[in-house]
Amino acid sequence: LLDEKTLTSYIQLKAPEVLTAHVDGSDTFARSTIFLEVRKPVTGWNIHGVQQYVDTSGTAFTRNYFEPPGVQIIDNSGVPVEAGRAVASNRFLGFVGRLAGFMTGRGYKVEQLIIPAGTTRQVELKLKDTSYLIKCSIDRPAGEQAEDIDKTVIFLKQKGINPSYIDVRVSGKVFYQ
Repeated sequence: LLDEKTLTSYIQLKAPEVLTAHVDGSDTFARSTIFLEVRKPVTGWNIHGVQQYVDTSGTAFTRNYFEPPGVQIIDNSGVPVEAGRAVASNRFLGFVGRLAGFMTGRGYKVEQLIIPAGTTRQVELKLKDTSYLIKCSIDRPAGEQAEDIDKTVIFLKQKGINPSYIDVRVSGKVFYQ
């Protein structure tokens, strides 16, 4: 007779890492077993110096029961965040996942994504073995930006140029300084 949805909501108030709670009836009198399903992080999120994780629904939580995610997001946007609340849209998290996947497919390792101050629609990408950041926008397809990044990184290496940043936010153009 227990409402599992209400039980899940109650547990999430104290432990936002819990995704669902399922009550399994038992053969014995007045005894039940509760199974908890915990959230699996897709990225780590450093918010105001506190390590949090984000699942596919965009919900933040602090206790991770899985391997640490490969991509770390550093939030410099200044937007206030609370554990158990959505910190990013599915579109944003989907973009982050696709961009990281495309870069991995091209032989790069994404170390971190930084949300710059004053925006939540742009990210700065940091690749392993590069000293510069790469500016990207969630308003432009991740695959196109990954292709532009790949071509630019190869070009810069061939020319021996070490820029302070690369900007691929505009379609058909790449800027670097």
